[in-house]
Amino acid sequence: MDNLYIALVHWPVYNREGETVATSVTPLDVHDVGRMALTYGVAGYYVANPYESQRRLVEEIIYHWRDGVGGEHSPQRQRALTAAKVVATAEAAFDDVAALEGAEPFVVATTARRVPGAIPSRELRDAAKGRPVLLLFGTGYGLTEDLLWAADAALEPITGRGTYNHLPVRAAVAIYLDRIFNG
Repeated sequence: MDNLYIALVHWPVYNREGETVATSVTPLDVHDVGRMALTYGVAGYYVANPYESQRRLVEEIIYHWRDGVGGEHSPQRQRALTAAKVVATAEAAFDDVAALEGAEPFVVATTARRVPGAIPSRELRDAAKGRPVLLLFGTGYGLTEDLLWAADAALEPITGRGTYNHLPVRAAVAIYLDRIFNG
């Protein structure tokens, strides 16, 4: 899938009490998701946060690794953030993908919750029917219902053998990308 884009979404997401919030950026997520994007060859990677101060923080992290001392020290890590862009919202990522691709992306939500009609990762390519894909990953306790239902599709949740089901977002990104690209 050559035109898969991913977005690390910090708003609107839920907190542990089920309230709609904007979460803070986790620097490790920014860099590690960039490494996954590079590893799997995604077309683009967005970090979406509504707060200007948080977007500036992400820009500083990206600068450090892409253009600053971090990149000079570790060229491999420098490459990990080549596809990263900072935006305020998932909608801004959608607009950017549409402009880049000349077509509206097929928006796919990820969630740890079971939702009706969710598709297996291996069926994503067929479901998108040749459109570019924007895959949304929620931080905190996941994407809100509004954003989840606004998507064109949702992927089946990742489940393990245990009863606990709340993976760190960077683990979910890695698992979903591997399932999408390696079936």
